[in-house]
Amino acid sequence: MSDSKKSGRLYYLDSLKYIFCLIIFWTHFTGVFWTMCEVKPDLRFELQKLFFPPFSILVDSNLALYGFCILSGYLASFKKISSFKELIQQLLGRYIRFVIPFFFINLISFIIYYTAGFPTQTASRLLHNTWIGTYYAQAPGVMDVITASFSMSGELNGPLWMMKYIFFGTCLIYLYNYLCFRIRVFNRNSAIHFFLNAGFTVFLFISFLYPPEPNFFHLDLVLSGVILVKLNRRIGTGSESTLRNIIFLAVALIPVFLDAGGLVEGITPFIRHNYPQLESYFIWNMYWVIGFSFFLILGIMNCSYIQRLLMAKPLQLLARTNFSVYLIHFPLIACFSLRMYILMVNRISYSKEFIILSVATFTALFALAELYELTVGKLQNNLIRKLLMLLSKAF
Repeated sequence: MSDSKKSGRLYYLDSLKYIFCLIIFWTHFTGVFWTMCEVKPDLRFELQKLFFPPFSILVDSNLALYGFCILSGYLASFKKISSFKELIQQLLGRYIRFVIPFFFINLISFIIYYTAGFPTQTASRLLHNTWIGTYYAQAPGVMDVITASFSMSGELNGPLWMMKYIFFGTCLIYLYNYLCFRIRVFNRNSAIHFFLNAGFTVFLFISFLYPPEPNFFHLDLVLSGVILVKLNRRIGTGSESTLRNIIFLAVALIPVFLDAGGLVEGITPFIRHNYPQLESYFIWNMYWVIGFSFFLILGIMNCSYIQRLLMAKPLQLLARTNFSVYLIHFPLIACFSLRMYILMVNRISYSKEFIILSVATFTALFALAELYELTVGKLQNNLIRKLLMLLSKAF
């Protein structure tokens, strides 16, 4: 949830996170109704273009997800922690800020399951989509709501699975910030600071190259937010010169161009034809997408042109609901969109169904995100605030 008292500089980051959340939503929506279907529905060719370059960037949830992780680490890097007591307080407070929103959205998903229902199994058969059939396949119990919330799992809301990596990544950053402060204040030996940074870097790269589990690299992406902070400090704020803005505009737009088909349709064929021995390095993979996300964010952070666009008032008004969009979008698709589809199936052409579903779901998402922000969002924020006050008194 966005805080209205944030500095103007952070508004554009809220807008960027909002755009990332919309990309994740659109990827999941199109995954249900097209891209993840084993047998593709009969969609008009003009609509199929939405899933191919250059529009394919809009269904690249990895670009958005990786960017979300990097931004979370970047923002956590500014938290100053001066004592062990404050470190424990911040870690517990961070846990509360994650668990409470999880509990409310999981509770809502639980209520929906036993009222309107999630017709994922029926839709899975009709759409030939095994992927969507894996969600809400078993009836959840009250204990499932509690355990899914406290363990930060995605059992009741699929996309929430990655939030635990953001949580643990930001906790490690808090620990790193605390150690840096202690070294600066009590021991100005630069060698110790060097070894701390070296240890951080070694952990980052080893855990990225040899992850203990397949999705562990998301935690490394959060930690890379620290690198982004240090890199920005190296670059410096500088003067708002036209040349500087143009350079970083290019830094931001080149990843967009490459992700939108420039790599697959331009660079890879060129390398294959002229330098076949290097082709394996130019095959689309997650490493490329991580680079796209990182340099897109780096470019935006140093280009006032893009920042002004992201700070436009209409986008600022929508951006305050970015976390609500992320929380509610999957239950919305799994209930509202699938029920609409089942009502329309075989009554009109699939292309018309797809258009109607897209418009209706987008409209519902915008309306419900705002409603969620004003109701559940305020309730959970008040609860978080009270719990943090109790935590502060306890310490």
